[in-house]
Amino acid sequence: MALLELAARRLVLLGGGHAHVHLLSRAASEPLAPAGTLELVLVSPFERHLYSGMVPGWLQGTYIEAELSFDLRALAAAAGARFVQATAQCIDSAAGRVDVGGEWLPYDLLSLDIGSEPAGRDTPGVREHASTVRPMNRAVALRQRAEALFASLAGLRNRESAIVVAGGGAAGVEVALALARLGRLRGARPAVTIVEASPTIVPEFPAPVRHLAERILAARDIRWCTGRRAAAIEPDRVELDDGSHVVSDLTVWLPGASAPQLLERSAVPKDSRGYLLVSQTLQAIDGTPLFGAGDCIGIAGFPALAKAGVYAVRESPILEHTLRATLAGGVLRRYRPQATFLALLNSADGRAIWSWRGLAGHSRFAWWLKDRIDRGFMKRYPRKR
Repeated sequence: MALLELAARRLVLLGGGHAHVHLLSRAASEPLAPAGTLELVLVSPFERHLYSGMVPGWLQGTYIEAELSFDLRALAAAAGARFVQATAQCIDSAAGRVDVGGEWLPYDLLSLDIGSEPAGRDTPGVREHASTVRPMNRAVALRQRAEALFASLAGLRNRESAIVVAGGGAAGVEVALALARLGRLRGARPAVTIVEASPTIVPEFPAPVRHLAERILAARDIRWCTGRRAAAIEPDRVELDDGSHVVSDLTVWLPGASAPQLLERSAVPKDSRGYLLVSQTLQAIDGTPLFGAGDCIGIAGFPALAKAGVYAVRESPILEHTLRATLAGGVLRRYRPQATFLALLNSADGRAIWSWRGLAGHSRFAWWLKDRIDRGFMKRYPRKR
């Protein structure tokens, strides 16, 4: 592709997820295109990106925020990108523009790394009364609410801090354990209940992991209610679909992932679940200059792929190569998701549950390995201290 064809092209990055953090860090040392031929724009409602693998450890008080936080504004500046703090509302792919904070921003290439949103967000009371960690930056507000609750009730011997986690998958179990530990550290009496619509907790895992999780939760006096769906959230309770309720001072909404509302409002290729449908090159399957990575995409040929951070991390260099090759007219690489991966769940006690090819265990070594992997990921990229 001739240099003249590249002049004044604009690449807009929507979201500050893992793949875009990787791209910006690489662009700071190796620009995506020759000087003066590309305008790079990062659009995000948040100035920081929290690394998802360390969020439960931060919620439980093991990490400080700086250890898992990327300064997106600083990353953009280092890469020569313009940072726009706003929420994208709609993509008009036919016209090559995106609605950013009420204004249309034209693009030549658009890349999405905006994560997923909580499923069931239209459940009555969720928006008004529940906290979540999807996208992960919302964990900041959750931590603030938890700290305020524990501070208000610490030392009151006859008053528990009632917490309900709606969703008993891996994320829900990790968050429940983390908040229980944080409450104890703050001198409160956390009473945590998990509500899960499936017949078992961590239903995405095999039986050995489920049994381990149940034993760990029971040992911490964390209750779980399976086969019941949270039907409505009130300020002081969670109404269940069988007409009963659970008292709650703090409700965390984690019933699983769903496609971002941005995609619902946009005429872009989507899979059966509403995620941006891309080929293995991470470009939209209709061939338009629309790309994506992380939890906001579905990959053609892999309809059951889990929304797991391991895939987002491994997609990062593929997305970078695809964007560079598209700009320069090069050959695109194909990403093939791995069939399985080592899962490590933080149990908030200096140990972790591990799961690999149907086997499972609970050990300090698993936590050491998880911590080493997570800290190693953070060391890959420069961060503002």
